[in-house]
Amino acid sequence: MKTIKKFIISSLSDDDGYVNKDLISLIFRPIIASLYLVMIVITFTQVIFRYMLDSALPWAGELAIFLFIWIIFLGASIALIKGVHIGVDIFTNFLSAKYKKYNLFLINFLIIIFCSLIIFGSIPLIIDNFTQRSPALEVRLSFVYACIPISMTAMIFISLKKINKLIKGN
Repeated sequence: MKTIKKFIISSLSDDDGYVNKDLISLIFRPIIASLYLVMIVITFTQVIFRYMLDSALPWAGELAIFLFIWIIFLGASIALIKGVHIGVDIFTNFLSAKYKKYNLFLINFLIIIFCSLIIFGSIPLIIDNFTQRSPALEVRLSFVYACIPISMTAMIFISLKKINKLIKGN
C-alpha cells in the first residue's frame, strides 16, 4: 500500500520536481496514475492467465481498453495544462510578442469552441448508449463515454484560465 501511495503522490510532480497546484491537475493526475496502474496489473494478469494457465480472462481486455480510453481523455487535459499538444508554430515564431499574445488568445478561444462542440455532440452519444452494455463486463457504455464531456469541460476551464492570464498580463 505504501508503494501505491508513493506512486500516486509522485504523479503530482513533473519530471523536474515541480508540483503543479492547478485544481484539474491535482484531481486528474492521481486518477490517471491509478487507472494506469490498474491497467498494467490487469494486462499482466491476463498474460499470466493466458500463457501460463492456458485460460483467458474474457473481461480483462475490455476493462483495459475502457481504462485506456479514460487515461487518454483525462491525459489530454493535463497535456493542455503543460502545453505539450502537437502544434504548428512556424508562423507564430515570426510574430512579435504583442501578436503572439493575440494568437494565444485566439487559439484558446477556438479550443473553447471546439470543446463545447464536442460536449454537445457527446451528450446524445451518452444518452443513446445508456441502455447499451459492454459484452464481457456488462457495464453501461455511457460510463465509458462519460470521459468525453468530463475532459472537454476540464479543457474549457483550462483555456478560460489561460485567457484570463493573458488578459491580466501575467
